Amino acid sequence: MDIYNEIIAEYTKNIYSYYENEESPKIWYPMFYQGPKEEHNRFAWMKENSDRFLKGTRNEILFNRWYCSELGAITALTYSPNGGHIIVGHASGMVQMRHGTTGVVLCTLRNIQFPPRPIYAIEYSRLEERVCYAACSDGAIYRIEIPNIATSVEDPPGYCIRADPALECLNTQFYGSPGISSASTPLITQRSPALSLGISADQAKIIVGYADASIKVYDMETLEADLTYKVHKLRLQFIPKKLQRMHFGQVCALRCHDQKPFLFASGAWDKTLRIWDIRCNVGCIMTFEGVNICGDSIDLNRDFCISGSWQPTEALSVWDLTAKKRLSTIRVQNRRPDVDGEYIYGCRYWRSSKYNRKGKYGIIGGSGTNCVEVINLHNRYITCSYPCPGTVLAITSHDERIAFGGTAPLLNIVSFHDPKHEKYKIKEEEQFEFTMKDVTWFDEDQSTEEVVEHPPKSTHSVNCPVVSKMSTHSVNCPVVSKMSTKSVT
Repeated sequence: MDIYNEIIAEYTKNIYSYYENEESPKIWYPMFYQGPKEEHNRFAWMKENSDRFLKGTRNEILFNRWYCSELGAITALTYSPNGGHIIVGHASGMVQMRHGTTGVVLCTLRNIQFPPRPIYAIEYSRLEERVCYAACSDGAIYRIEIPNIATSVEDPPGYCIRADPALECLNTQFYGSPGISSASTPLITQRSPALSLGISADQAKIIVGYADASIKVYDMETLEADLTYKVHKLRLQFIPKKLQRMHFGQVCALRCHDQKPFLFASGAWDKTLRIWDIRCNVGCIMTFEGVNICGDSIDLNRDFCISGSWQPTEALSVWDLTAKKRLSTIRVQNRRPDVDGEYIYGCRYWRSSKYNRKGKYGIIGGSGTNCVEVINLHNRYITCSYPCPGTVLAITSHDERIAFGGTAPLLNIVSFHDPKHEKYKIKEEEQFEFTMKDVTWFDEDQSTEEVVEHPPKSTHSVNCPVVSKMSTHSVNCPVVSKMSTKSVT
């Protein structure tokens, strides 16, 4: 036991000496701290964060899974459709399947690539049951077959012997070429690195964004490029800025619409966010400037798009695709004052069919706050905050669980509950049975006098201008009608 403590102490000393010599900001390593949290002045905000957002609520940090640092940072995450598994992509090229609740490694789907090539995007197939696609910086799109490993979400395993620890060691790559993984096969190969990936809602197209500022739309059956959106850099000087319809920077973010198979959004290093329609000859139908997207930080929900920029303030924005303008800039009201900036790398809607169908909550993470925040996009307040060491690069969610990771060798799995709608849901389940289509906001037996006695509560819970505005936009969409008429003519 003494030898173990000496090894940990020496490792801790080497890490702190390394970052002191590099003149870089301090990185929080909670496993190396030996004293009480109350006396730790440098990270006193952690206790305040726990008392404000976690204590006395159902929000909690479920698991923190540390892994070998030779695997590289977590650059891509996605939940399976049923939430039973998490597919994790690392900077070394490795792809692992982990348990959706505990984060235990169940299987290694793709071994470490030498030289290491990061996996920048992972998307689950919408029609095939156990298939996902990964975009790698070696220019290939890999088709990954998920093995049928039955694990229980209610009674998760503590460990799994099916994971091969030999594939997780980088030293094995120096003695010979790695073996071909049977679960991962290259589907589409190009010379330029693939940085983003999206699959259409009807599974007919796979859309890839490359480092050479091009976007290619491939047919899933023939695997050939049907459309290519690219402009040469020398031609940009002859095209007015208002007429430019293509990216001229690395396309680092791409997201397809869940209900509209012809619509997708992309973000690039040219500080633009573009909305595309594959039915249109030009392709790009909307261009929003001033969005400094540096990672996979865009998401679509109904007629709205959320984007995160790498800037200190006003980094989170909500865009209205119907009105073709910025709906709001989220200026968070209750963030702690010692934060230097937001600097968002990962931005997602909270994927919950029960509580967030209208896109009320967004999840952001980056390099400025040292935590992942769940933000109410309507009142601009942080609903919950989870501390995380290092920079957050990838975020995914499924119902009440949120998984995120980044530069620190740690996979975090937390739980989030809607504090306002949770009590309302339990109350309705106790009173009567109902379906999601026949939701009633008040009891039918309640008299009008009782409603008049409490006007503030009834008006705030029903007459919400933001929700009513979103519902009208989703029904009367002039953009879609205009696009459909153009395609018919």
